[in-house]
Amino acid sequence: MKRKVLSTRFITRTGLFLGLALVFQIGLRQLSQPIVGSLVNLVLIISAGLMGTFSGAVVGSFTPLIALLIGIMGFPPVVPFIIIGNFVYVFIFNILRRNLNIKGASITAVVGASLAKYLVLMISVKYVLAFFVPNVPPKIIAMFSLPQLYTALVGGVLATIILRLLPKTLIKD
Repeated sequence: MKRKVLSTRFITRTGLFLGLALVFQIGLRQLSQPIVGSLVNLVLIISAGLMGTFSGAVVGSFTPLIALLIGIMGFPPVVPFIIIGNFVYVFIFNILRRNLNIKGASITAVVGASLAKYLVLMISVKYVLAFFVPNVPPKIIAMFSLPQLYTALVGGVLATIILRLLPKTLIKD
């Protein structure tokens, strides 16, 4: 197996995607979760679609950590589960998008990835986190349930439209 070297292009683009996600997350934090969450998920899918799963995973790892550090995320125990959910989202998206030989593979990949992320977050917060942290606030359980599915679907569908409109020379594959 050939080992990949992180190129300047990869680091630069991933940094730009992280910056864009943080602009949405920090600059629009007064807006509702469906808007900000959808925009962050849009950036995750575009970064994964253009630069690969690792790029999406990097962006998806730093956004919850930075949200915690600057006070947007007020419940620290959920951060590792958000990171895992974001990784699952970009990983499943790229696996399905590359391996489905059907028309509309990208949309099918978004649906599969969104369902996977939703299940990871919902199960993590309702059962795993509740096992370790007594009295998880109901607001946290609500935030990490069905709204996660909606934001992942909306962001992912918008991202696939944008990816389709971009010149093929920008895409990593």
